[in-house]
Amino acid sequence: MAYGRRDKPEKNKSGRAGFVDARLEELRRRWEATTDERVKAEVSEQIREWQSFKPERSSSGGGRR
Repeated sequence: MAYGRRDKPEKNKSGRAGFVDARLEELRRRWEATTDERVKAEVSEQIREWQSFKPERSSSGGGRR
């Protein structure tokens, strides 16, 4: 199916960043919901690991378009 220029769905340029944000939000909700300190420690470690995957936005502005 072909799309007209107006009807074409927008591409999500931050697909990976959006996925990481969603995973981090899920882990934060899980951390807040639990009362078990062992589980909180495990989830905190996962949050730190996922934060390292999040791409940093460059302020130089010299990226690809």
